[in-house]
Amino acid sequence: MTIQRMIELLEIEHECMLRGSHDDCDRNCADCDLVQDDGDLHEMYTDVIALLKEQEPVKPIRLENWWKCPSCGGNIVVNMKHCPGCGRKVKWDG
Repeated sequence: MTIQRMIELLEIEHECMLRGSHDDCDRNCADCDLVQDDGDLHEMYTDVIALLKEQEPVKPIRLENWWKCPSCGGNIVVNMKHCPGCGRKVKWDG
């Protein structure tokens, strides 16, 4: 699924939520102009969650004389902000 389609579905779902929270919805989803295919929504949520998890900082793995990225296995120098191999943000504390 493309990022543009994910954004489109999220915007539609957001509008649905807003209608419901402002009493502009009769909860008759079958007749709503915002209703979307469940398969598309499942794929979108799965893809969005995966994309967000990819953005989480990684804690480097300590080896004998260097640090290693747990995501791609690239070498990381102490206090680097991002892994040079995959670009993931590095979490040095906690």
